[in-house]
Amino acid sequence: MFFPIVWLSVLLIISKSFAREIRLSRATYNEDDEEIQEVAEKAMEQVNDQTRYRNLYKLVRVISAQTQVVAGIKYYLTILAAPTTCRKGAVGMNPMKCTIDSSKPTKQFKIEVWSAPWQNTFKVTLT
Repeated sequence: MFFPIVWLSVLLIISKSFAREIRLSRATYNEDDEEIQEVAEKAMEQVNDQTRYRNLYKLVRVISAQTQVVAGIKYYLTILAAPTTCRKGAVGMNPMKCTIDSSKPTKQFKIEVWSAPWQNTFKVTLT
């Protein structure tokens, strides 16, 4: 009787440790992955809200991408964005339709995106 209880206890401890490790570890994604591209493009609206530049930035490419399962999915992205000729605050302005201002340098951003679709949550933080 003693051994089954000990084995069950050991298995429970191992499974909890393993589950925690899986939940806390980050997975590296291909920068060209369709999901990563969609998240990066969607994140640009909030990136533009958080920058001080008076014009909108446009996503050029994703440099690196990692994900982590939390209460939702957390994306750790490094992106390259280019300033555009479109001003912030213009009604209905979509940065993807704006022309890149080639006289200005591109900028690299490190961002964290927390997505929990069932809660209608999509939060972007510049790091």
